[in-house]
Amino acid sequence: MHGWTPLIVVHAVAATLAMVLGAVNLFRRRRGDLPHRVIGRTWIGAMYVTALSSFGIQELRPGRFSWIHALSVLTLITLTLGLWHARRGRVAAHAGNMIGSYLGLIGAFIGVVAVPSRLIPQAFQHNWLGMATITALIVGVGLAFVAVVTRLLGDHVARAADGDAVGRPVVPRT
Repeated sequence: MHGWTPLIVVHAVAATLAMVLGAVNLFRRRRGDLPHRVIGRTWIGAMYVTALSSFGIQELRPGRFSWIHALSVLTLITLTLGLWHARRGRVAAHAGNMIGSYLGLIGAFIGVVAVPSRLIPQAFQHNWLGMATITALIVGVGLAFVAVVTRLLGDHVARAADGDAVGRPVVPRT
């Protein structure tokens, strides 16, 4: 079993933040407003870091890429398409790409924690309190970021009738 390299730490932190920020944006009532876009852009950044850093992690097949890396390529494509669709106002296509990317992240997380010999389950077995504390800190940072963004940007944006600050439609959650 390999240990915690700086690359693996960056990958794990980015993936954890992406799980938090993605969940927040999926379950927020308002879509398309400024907080949604700021949280979403930050989520996309965390997802890009997660996907790109995966190419340097080759523990399943040392020195070679594995099928997991094909999922990273797919994630990079769906994130880029989702961003492109958002910029063009194609809300349904944007949502489909982003939800698909988030579900892929959750699937990868399940794959990582479901195999007892992998690094994260081993780390929790050997130091559950330390790992739980680190995880809680990362989740707390993500939630604090969301609180600051929604507090600072949510109430101080002049919105058009049913649109955001630049007149684009805001899609409320039904």
